[in-house]
Amino acid sequence: MVMTLGTIGALIDTDHMLRACCNNPKCRHYAKLDLVLLAAKLGRDHSTMRNDLVPELKCSKCKSKNISLILSAKSTEGFGHA
Repeated sequence: MVMTLGTIGALIDTDHMLRACCNNPKCRHYAKLDLVLLAAKLGRDHSTMRNDLVPELKCSKCKSKNISLILSAKSTEGFGHA
């Protein structure tokens, strides 16, 4: 079975999450994105590919548009953190 996670709706339907990470060296803030809110704003069919989604985002702390994305399954949330 092939799973495609190329849209916001697909991430919601498959219980995945996205984190946005600020690449500003003086900030480095990160936050879990509210996919339901993003779907309401951009549409469930909006692409989750970096070049399509990042222009719609900015850091909530420093307002930088230099953002990276991290995709993970909700079932792995918290793994790797002390």
